[in-house]
Amino acid sequence: MKLASLILGASALFALSQHPAQAQQNWKVASAAQPGSPLIAFVDEIVAKISSGSKGAITADRLFVGSEQEIAQQVVRGRIEVAGISMAGIAPTIPEAGLLTTPYLWVNSAERDFVTDNYALPVLKKIYEAKGVVLLGVSEVGWNDVVCKKACLTPADFKGMKVRVGPATSSKIFWTSLGVNGVQMPLSELYPALQSGLVESADLPFPYYVTTPAAQSAPHYVTTQHLHHPSAFVINKRLWDTLSAEQKAMVQASVPDTPRMRREVDASVKPKMEEFKAKGGFIHELTVAQRAEFSKLVIPNQEQMVKDAGGAAPELWAAIQKGKQEFKARASK
Repeated sequence: MKLASLILGASALFALSQHPAQAQQNWKVASAAQPGSPLIAFVDEIVAKISSGSKGAITADRLFVGSEQEIAQQVVRGRIEVAGISMAGIAPTIPEAGLLTTPYLWVNSAERDFVTDNYALPVLKKIYEAKGVVLLGVSEVGWNDVVCKKACLTPADFKGMKVRVGPATSSKIFWTSLGVNGVQMPLSELYPALQSGLVESADLPFPYYVTTPAAQSAPHYVTTQHLHHPSAFVINKRLWDTLSAEQKAMVQASVPDTPRMRREVDASVKPKMEEFKAKGGFIHELTVAQRAEFSKLVIPNQEQMVKDAGGAAPELWAAIQKGKQEFKARASK
């Protein structure tokens, strides 16, 4: 009996040694948001909720990466687990996402939110998953406006100007429509380029702009509102597929509610603009008529977004147009 017990005990120990306890996972939650941006708070909330909600199985840490294009590539490869990436930033990897940043696509914020949530998002989720990431929720960056080293209030002011053009098709279409002397560069190179005079203008959302050196080098902010800058929180799909149903629910619940993120980002803009002006910055609020001078040059080129994106872009574009028609019909009742 004693020998049998010893054999059984040794067998149990051997079995345990072949199946060690599962190691704690460490996840990186990446963002290009600068300190002072409201997006940092959303990322930190996700980090805290994943760490606490996983019951010790996962620890999460915020990771700053200056290039959203780099973040997108690393999430697809699985080297970064979770990230908040604007749809313009992920467009070089998932070109269809860029359609949500089509210049002068939206009549107003209400139309934008209705169409995005009810028509675009279901199609967009399928597109993201086909490219290796799961879209957990839509976030908010704000409207993209123009920043300049001097006041630039009309399309004529930009003719021949040296301007930073981003890698996204939306940026190329907007600036090409204005006839600028475009200099394509990643966002990380913009700030020294503005400081040195290599470029005189760019376009950025205010909550991001005001946290960067661009606010000093190009202190004129012009509210063209030429495109909206949605963002999304995503997770690597291969990792997602390994999670249990309980873990998936926990990760999904860690992402803040979309309407809340929109409200908080919108609410942060006006106070930050007042603070910016108090420090010597310039806010140029364009009228509807002034903005129309820009939009009439750009709108004829919108279809180029669909052609350049390729892939499932026609399906997404059709969903957006259907949603816009539905919104217009509801508004007319």
